Amino acid sequence: MLALVGLTSVGGYLIGLMWFRLSGKALRPALGKMLECVGATLLFAVLNVALATALILAMRSLTGRFVTVYVVNDATWLALSLLQGLTFQWWRELAGSPQRERGR
Repeated sequence: MLALVGLTSVGGYLIGLMWFRLSGKALRPALGKMLECVGATLLFAVLNVALATALILAMRSLTGRFVTVYVVNDATWLALSLLQGLTFQWWRELAGSPQRERGR
């Protein structure tokens, strides 16, 4: 799996350089932005799963009925968290976050 991802990454890099005339120097900042998006996605994933688990446990204690926690173990949480993280990062980027402005 890692070899295939590495191969397609090298292919994407070469296509970006040759066909799209992208700058090789711009790859490092792009990787930084990707890591920001991954971080935001993981933060939303942790918050979503923690909140869902807390709600399930609260329902158990308030109603006295068994509610399964297995719903929290679903890949959909990660997909939705990815959308939240990407949207949040693009929002920060397009709004000109005050933190980014101070750092410039």
